[in-house]
Amino acid sequence: MAINRWWINEPNERYWLEVTNREDIGTNLLAPQVDDSGKPYWSYTLVREVRPGDLILHWDKNHGPGVVGYSHVRGEAFASTITWQSRGTYGRQRGASDPEPAWEAPLGGYRRLKHPVTQARLREIEPTIQALRDHLREAVGSPLYFPFALSSKRPLRTAQVYLTKLPLALVEELPELRELRQTAVSEPHEPEVPDPPLASVPKQRRKATGYGRQRDVQRRQAIERYAMDLVLSHYRSHGYEVEDVGAHSPWDITARKNGTEVHVEVKGSTTTREAIDLTEGEVRHAEGISTCLVVIDQIALDDDLRCHGGRWRSWSDWSPARGALVATAYRYPLPVGGHSGRPTV
Repeated sequence: MAINRWWINEPNERYWLEVTNREDIGTNLLAPQVDDSGKPYWSYTLVREVRPGDLILHWDKNHGPGVVGYSHVRGEAFASTITWQSRGTYGRQRGASDPEPAWEAPLGGYRRLKHPVTQARLREIEPTIQALRDHLREAVGSPLYFPFALSSKRPLRTAQVYLTKLPLALVEELPELRELRQTAVSEPHEPEVPDPPLASVPKQRRKATGYGRQRDVQRRQAIERYAMDLVLSHYRSHGYEVEDVGAHSPWDITARKNGTEVHVEVKGSTTTREAIDLTEGEVRHAEGISTCLVVIDQIALDDDLRCHGGRWRSWSDWSPARGALVATAYRYPLPVGGHSGRPTV
């Protein structure tokens, strides 16, 4: 069936909502290929639209109801089978089906939200949600595959479907979902310092200078250096001999004391961090050698790139679980046969 892929050119539209009463939340997405009448149904067909790295929020009808956690998509959807019991009067009369064709997408890294997004919470901001829906509908058309039913006669409730598209604008409206936003973005760096308005810049400076980008790099370097210096000083104060090895090793600090050696991975940020970037080298190293992860976020940074403050958190014997890693970028081996020189236009 034809799907209105309104999100297809928006790389940050990576969120979906599973509405379920299953007990094994976060295992997979699984829906029949057709409905009880034998026809494709958009909510089931949406399982085919998810992509690796997308975030699936889980609405638990049994406990809440509300969004209780999230998972990430680990691979492309594929044809599978399901033994399906439809809801409603007709479904009960029909009974459980024999195994029938289904669409399945593997999930991983299930995490419960620290603060579930309950139905009552969403009803508090129902006018905002309705405005977001209406604005999106004007911008991209219908259907939106929106996760909530809204009307003047009844309070907000989830749509009576299986899988829906969850718009980024709605995710951004809920502070409870900050962790998801940081997990899904492809480059969760510190926010850039905005350049001055173009009209205020003299004409001789309006040519591309790279100043804004250079300033952003300087900010990140100042934050990283500040966090590193704090951790180096901390270990020194406890009698360790420390070495900054980040320039040539997949960890940041080696600390030695009384014949023992500690490897330390350091992350610094001016924002509140619920997710961090890791390289493949950092992951492999922490999988093989005991590593301490130190995250210092909420660092204050002034206009002169001086840092102070920050919140410390640490994880001893840290090893990142592969199933919890979310793909935010890809490395693509170039195919054979590319033409040399500039493209023909």
